Amino acid sequence: MKGAALCKLCAGLDIQAAVERIVSQDESQNNDSLTISSPWHSTLASVDISSSSCALCAIIMKGWQASREVVVEQAIQDAMFDPANPPPGLNDPVNRIPAYRDTEGITVEVVRRARRVRDGRGNAFSLFLRVKCGPATAASFDVVDRVVAELRIARTGGGSVALGAAGAVLAKVVRHTDLLVPEDPLSQESLDVARGWLETCVNSHGADCSPSGAEKWMPTRLLEVVPQSNKIYLRESTTLDSTGDARYVALSHCWGQGGTPFTTTQQTLPHRMSGIAIDNLPQTFQDSVTLTKELGLRYLWIDSLCIIQDDAADWAKEAAQMAHVYRNAHLVLNAANSDSDSKGFLQPRHTPDTVPLPPPPPPNTLNSPSPFTSTPLNLNPNPYPLASPNLNLNLKFHLQLLPPPTRRPLNPTTTTTTTTRQDRALAHEPISTRAWCLQEHILPVRALQYGRRQMFWGCELMRAGEGGDVVPLGQAQALGGGQLKRLCVSGNIDVSVFARGADRDPGKEAVVAVNWAGWYRMLEDYSARRITKHTDRLPALAGLALAVGRETSGGAGGEDYLAGIWRTGLLEGLLWCKAQAGQVLVATPEYVAPSWSWAAVVGAVQFPLYEWYTRRAHWKARMADFEALAEYCSHAMVKKDRDPYGRLNGGSLTLRAPLLRVVSVWPRPDRPPELRSLFGHAPDRSEVTEVVVQMKLGSGSVWVEGGFEDQGAVADATKLIVVFLCRLPHVLEEGFVEQRFGLILEPVGGSEQYRRVGFIDGVVLKRSVLGVFRGHGMFSIVGYPRPFEKDDVYESVRDNNLAEDPLRLDKTEVTMC
Repeated sequence: MKGAALCKLCAGLDIQAAVERIVSQDESQNNDSLTISSPWHSTLASVDISSSSCALCAIIMKGWQASREVVVEQAIQDAMFDPANPPPGLNDPVNRIPAYRDTEGITVEVVRRARRVRDGRGNAFSLFLRVKCGPATAASFDVVDRVVAELRIARTGGGSVALGAAGAVLAKVVRHTDLLVPEDPLSQESLDVARGWLETCVNSHGADCSPSGAEKWMPTRLLEVVPQSNKIYLRESTTLDSTGDARYVALSHCWGQGGTPFTTTQQTLPHRMSGIAIDNLPQTFQDSVTLTKELGLRYLWIDSLCIIQDDAADWAKEAAQMAHVYRNAHLVLNAANSDSDSKGFLQPRHTPDTVPLPPPPPPNTLNSPSPFTSTPLNLNPNPYPLASPNLNLNLKFHLQLLPPPTRRPLNPTTTTTTTTRQDRALAHEPISTRAWCLQEHILPVRALQYGRRQMFWGCELMRAGEGGDVVPLGQAQALGGGQLKRLCVSGNIDVSVFARGADRDPGKEAVVAVNWAGWYRMLEDYSARRITKHTDRLPALAGLALAVGRETSGGAGGEDYLAGIWRTGLLEGLLWCKAQAGQVLVATPEYVAPSWSWAAVVGAVQFPLYEWYTRRAHWKARMADFEALAEYCSHAMVKKDRDPYGRLNGGSLTLRAPLLRVVSVWPRPDRPPELRSLFGHAPDRSEVTEVVVQMKLGSGSVWVEGGFEDQGAVADATKLIVVFLCRLPHVLEEGFVEQRFGLILEPVGGSEQYRRVGFIDGVVLKRSVLGVFRGHGMFSIVGYPRPFEKDDVYESVRDNNLAEDPLRLDKTEVTMC
């Protein structure tokens, strides 16, 4: 919004005095704020009208709307109202809600916030403009919490000399203001930030950011980047000087549709060794060479050039050591913003929702120059006879709208958890759609990531953005460290979904630390990504599995790795299903994994046990835990390669579990089944179930909702069986309802083995013919009441045995392939 027009009130905002006061205070005073006293709009309605012609009012309205959306999201998460009966106008735009539109008392503040960790940049804190709107107090059920628009005060240009007292203040303002992200990623300012991050990590983080063996281990081949040369050279690492600087940069990138034509093959290998003209490289490779030189490093690893692509043996060997390549790199360059090697990643950036900072009232004297002007400073030749001239003639200040805290790329609350969901900073970048690139994002000790709007840094102890945000990755917390460390920790947690304990906090159930939560949440991200060859689904994860296997499962590693599922988290890993309603999971065209593995299908999956409470009954987080019904017996994996985490030719798994024969399969009614026999709310049904499965139980039947990976592929329902993996008694005031989880299997030919075709996830149901006539659904929920209080047995079963398994099924061995 260069040269954007401002309304009279925005142009008259006296930000100068507040900023000068706040930067002059002692730096040990954190999170200070000063209210701006100059007049401004008194209501949101006034700002809304002005937003049609004023750039600053427009982005403040945008910030308030985003803040309103977060208010609603939080109210839903906290169960502040009945979802079936939401407050009127809940999802209306903020400018149409009277509690916001007409309430007076808007506050405008300048905020100084201390930086949580130093990252090589000089400013000890950042400056923001914070604008609040809405009622100061409100009942929680009204869902009209105040909305906040926060804007970073950023500058272009910088550096100044002392010009008397005013110059000293100017110097402080410059020193404690974040630099606006330069348009050119190769600008001196941007390169200085990258070098500062790297130097800070190398010089200050010590052993935490130094992988063991990093100085000894090298990839099989490296590209030598020679300073002042227009060529790079492919080298066998055994030919390099072992006493020299062997630090290397590794590139993580998207090849592009159809792959890249610039590869190393058996035929081109001699030519790569004799030298590759940099100008002949794809743009992404050229960019990585440029940065390697700028950072003062000599060696570069690019998969398509350092692995012989048409040599199956070489490819299998190098793919198996991918974890070492990325884990031991001195730095990983992440070309996140490019979907093709031909496009490059050092592309011009733009900073959205940015306007020049409104200029202040004219200074009282020539001896009080203000840094807050939307045009370059143009001082008199010698306003201070005893001082040096001002050397900072290109200094400009801007206001940049920030998303609400929970939506920011580097929100501290999302970078310190044990989850490894898709990195918010790179979530919308092309690289986050590629399966191969996920482990390349998690494995590195240090990574420099190039997004479309800014550059990011990630290491074991720090996450930083070029825009100014810096957060630690929880180094002071028991579950801290980089993504790989947190992933490994999650595989060694004693607490599981089957024994969460009685002290958990219902409000934190979504991020509760339980066994293997990190791994399976990572798979939810991984399974949604594209991959060119389906047979690479396990190899593209092998490096990460190798690294995790060494730190978990007692070091058993490959022996406990069952086609992407860990044996110590077996039932959690077997209970996967489609990620969204209406989605179809189809079997991979070629054999990739056994049918019970998520890797056997194409499409995004979810592992519902980990967020069951959050999605189904968040108000019941302190209720009973899941109860395992199935027991592991044995497994057999037929490896295609020597890599225990790589490709497979076959596999089987034998469980001992309750089984029931399927009688029929019914379409799932649109109307949810009702609970009429007990007082309380049944859990919400799964959003992805599509059928109701009828199973034979003694002389009667039992119904439970479920779904198929490919419903059209199931020809005869009477040949199917259901194997129950676990149950969850959902305790209510007068009893409980029985939640069941399991797999739907069909026999394989004339063998005694079965393959997975679907899943079970729902409460136990019964036919309700009477309900149909009354306008209700054709199924109702079975309620298991408390024992009658006058019963002699009541006292003994009232507590521990209230929700014991009502089906009491025997267990039988079943083998799945």
